[in-house]
Amino acid sequence: MPYKNIVVVGGGAIGGITAGLLTRKGEHVIVLDADREHVDRMNKGLEVTGFQEFNVPVKAMLPSEFSGDSYRGWADIVLIAVKGLHTEKALTSILTSVSKASPVVSMQNGINEETIARLVGAERTIGCSITWGGTNKGPGELIQTTEGGFIIGQWPTGKSKIVDETAALLSKAFSTEVSDNIIGDRWTKLLITASLTGVGTTAGLTYGGVIANETALKVALTVITETYDVGKAAGVEFAQLMGVAPSIVLVRNKADFVNAAKLMEFAFSKHGATKPSMWQDIEKGRKTEVDFVNGYVMRKGKEVGVKTPANELVTKVIKQIEEGKKSPGPENLKEFDRIIEYLK
Repeated sequence: MPYKNIVVVGGGAIGGITAGLLTRKGEHVIVLDADREHVDRMNKGLEVTGFQEFNVPVKAMLPSEFSGDSYRGWADIVLIAVKGLHTEKALTSILTSVSKASPVVSMQNGINEETIARLVGAERTIGCSITWGGTNKGPGELIQTTEGGFIIGQWPTGKSKIVDETAALLSKAFSTEVSDNIIGDRWTKLLITASLTGVGTTAGLTYGGVIANETALKVALTVITETYDVGKAAGVEFAQLMGVAPSIVLVRNKADFVNAAKLMEFAFSKHGATKPSMWQDIEKGRKTEVDFVNGYVMRKGKEVGVKTPANELVTKVIKQIEEGKKSPGPENLKEFDRIIEYLK
């Protein structure tokens, strides 16, 4: 295994659980996290419950501690698992402690690979779509909420030796598939994050709650359709979603909505209890990554000339929630009446 020293940046559900599983397999892992109590608890024993249950001491430290001559060039691979808004700062702050050939894997929502590629080069950038979910229970306590694995690939397309080597490493934690079209996989994942997470946070609903609420689902499917149109205009070839082309859930009229609603209910029947990560951020008083999800779609839409009113309004409402001007709740859906009028 070429990756002797592994640094995981961000000890939340995705980074923490992955680090715990790799540590159990004997890998040399250091987790960097800004929460002192969480760091201390992980060192004593990280407790994971849910679809997997184990307790394992994981070496963790504050980012400021991962510096100096003792860690210069230490990391052979970097797994980035922080919110999109922290990507650039988190990565640049540790670059002296990372080997100059080390791949950097984006285990995040949104398309943060663009930022990573700008900082370390596309040849070192690996995209990663995560098909399992998790949440933070408390310091040193994480929950795996759904089953799944990783899909990784050389950014933005193609295959490489470092991807194969990274897949061999990550497969020690979760089943890992290699894609030669990771940008397509990442945009397909963005369809779900922008819709179910973005709209769920706006309306204060779980994934299942969004699908069960007709108005919320109309907004979510409109977000999906906008996001798909932006991606296609940007030249993205979307990967399949659960074995089918994501175009089957696009909505252009009421008939499309009726069919797409049934497909969404079936496709996410096992993920109904998933609570949007941005809603969890709101509850913890943290800034969300909406600028890197719905806001990203909005910016890309302007670049390629595709209008994105639903994504723009989701971004606006979530920012108002962050500022304390609103609270997550179904009443926020009333603001979307004009946007989804075409589905009535």
